[in-house]
Amino acid sequence: MKEEKEQTVIDKTYLYLENYREMERYINDAVSEVSQIPDIDKYNISAEKAFLQSIKECKAETIILFYHLKKALASLKEDAEAAGELYKYEALEEIYIKGRTYEDIAKENNCGKNSPKRWCKNMVQKLSVKLFGARAIIEKF
Repeated sequence: MKEEKEQTVIDKTYLYLENYREMERYINDAVSEVSQIPDIDKYNISAEKAFLQSIKECKAETIILFYHLKKALASLKEDAEAAGELYKYEALEEIYIKGRTYEDIAKENNCGKNSPKRWCKNMVQKLSVKLFGARAIIEKF
């Protein structure tokens, strides 16, 4: 049996970014309260209370992670702007938050096709420290 490789903080950072829009949708759309169910009187939901509690817990975890990610992204943007690298942050935002392609970014910035991907990689490394603290630094060695 093949051993599974443990996810690094970089892997997790990419995973969070790739699912940014879906986490936002989940926060807005998850049904976690009985009051959100139309025509509730038609259903016997007493047995479903435990399931609703589970959804509430998942939603709470998602909200905390999502807002931690948003705050880390805002900090990354400030740092990029101060370093004169706002274009790198904007590429990351366009790709992961807005769902654009590397090709779109390369065309708009009149740069090589690999530049936006390199910019994003650079930003993800910095973002991973903002998300995971010292663990991100320790894993690099």
